[in-house]
Amino acid sequence: MKTIDQWKGESSVDEKEYEKFMAHLYNEHVRYRNKRMFHKHFDPEWGHRWNWEWERLVDVSNLLRYINRCANEYDIYRTITRERIAQLPDEIQDGTRINRHMLEESGFMDAIDTYYDEIVEGMKLEHMPPQEFEVMRQLGSNDAETELSAVIHIMKSRHKSMHSYNQEIRIRYGISYQLENLEKKLHQQHQELRELKDDDSKEQPRKSRRWFKGLGQIAQGSALSIANIGLAVGAFPIPVAAETAGWGAIVSSITGVGMVLNGVGEFRGE
Repeated sequence: MKTIDQWKGESSVDEKEYEKFMAHLYNEHVRYRNKRMFHKHFDPEWGHRWNWEWERLVDVSNLLRYINRCANEYDIYRTITRERIAQLPDEIQDGTRINRHMLEESGFMDAIDTYYDEIVEGMKLEHMPPQEFEVMRQLGSNDAETELSAVIHIMKSRHKSMHSYNQEIRIRYGISYQLENLEKKLHQQHQELRELKDDDSKEQPRKSRRWFKGLGQIAQGSALSIANIGLAVGAFPIPVAAETAGWGAIVSSITGVGMVLNGVGEFRGE
């Protein structure tokens, strides 16, 4: 088996070598930390909180899918109240925060931050179990296979491009920094929308479709990541097969992170 350093910079990926590499990453960064995390946090309070945050992200994801399927912005604001829209950033911020904490405490963040390019280069849709598609369906997807394939394609394409804003920030500061910065932006958006909602003298500006799309991707990616990490550490039961409690969980979680980063681009550039 190749060493970790030999993987860096390689342009082609052998499937068997990739599987060994990923199994090594899981054993090195995740497996034993998961055990400590399980004993530390697997109690009714934490298990309930993770499950509650995941379910709330599922609800928000489905709402945002509905919004993004509206024919025009008039239909959005005719159907969804401004008060409800103003709550969205705050609800998603809570989910992104617990997702980041779970990634960091479980060891997934160490593996993803250090070997993001190597993981992305070899990842394939078939590395994900069929139950991954069920999670996506719960998040409102009508074609989970196509959506996940698209996310993987975008991640593979962008990780090679030094012109990508997210790529430059990731290399300089790491994914944890990006997720924490996202939480701050969501909090800022929530504060601005709440102030406008409470001030009758000011009209709340209508948000663009791109803003809603970005929020939807952030919510879906966070939910997908939470679901896989939660299963890997035994935090709560969700409809994902037990085999994800291995290196496949890293692929699934980094896909969730990729969704979040795609959403950040939409959210930032609305």
